Amino acid sequence: MGAQEDSSGRRKEFQKRTDEDIDSFLARKDFSKTSASSSSGTASSAPPAKSSEPAPKPTPPPEPRETTEEEHENQIRAARTSRAEHEAYHDVALLRKKAHSYGHKAAKHYHKYKANEARAQKCSAKAVAYREKAASRREKARDFLERAKTYEEELSSAAHGTTELSPEALRTRVASMERKAAKEEELARKNESKAATQTEKAAKFKTKAAKYLEQNKLNESESRRYSKRADNLEKAGP
Repeated sequence: MGAQEDSSGRRKEFQKRTDEDIDSFLARKDFSKTSASSSSGTASSAPPAKSSEPAPKPTPPPEPRETTEEEHENQIRAARTSRAEHEAYHDVALLRKKAHSYGHKAAKHYHKYKANEARAQKCSAKAVAYREKAASRREKARDFLERAKTYEEELSSAAHGTTELSPEALRTRVASMERKAAKEEELARKNESKAATQTEKAAKFKTKAAKYLEQNKLNESESRRYSKRADNLEKAGP
């Protein structure tokens, strides 16, 4: 019995202590809230402190200064110099452009000159080949005529009975040789006509080539003249 009474007394004493501690904790919490709210209220109601430093004054813009007569003359001189430089550059560019244009025309005419020269050479080569063929045909025609003369001599011998061939056979051979000679002569004349045609074409192409060569030289001269003018203008300066 004595032990039960001691344990119950200890529980009451512990409960009492804990209750007092809770009450003291709640009292401290309420006090901190009220103190914080009062401090915030005083801080919000207090007027802001004024700064003692004065506000910086805006700097006034500088007054425009009038240019002197000498400065004005210098500005005019600089503007004129700049304009002269640009005009000189523009003139040089124009001269270069004309020089390149004439150079392009010269190259174009030179190409045509070379093309016509090649055609003329080709036609001349064909004409030479046709003349050689005509000469060969005429040589064959002379051979056939020589053989025809031989048969005619044999024909005269056949009249005296000194040949084995009959006169009719000899006359046939003579006619055949003359026909072949005439055929070769015809082919020779045909080849000569072709050679003349090719020679005429070669002359026409040579005429065109000479005309294009002349245009080439004229345009080259103009191109060099404009290039020289541009070089002199660049050397002279503004």
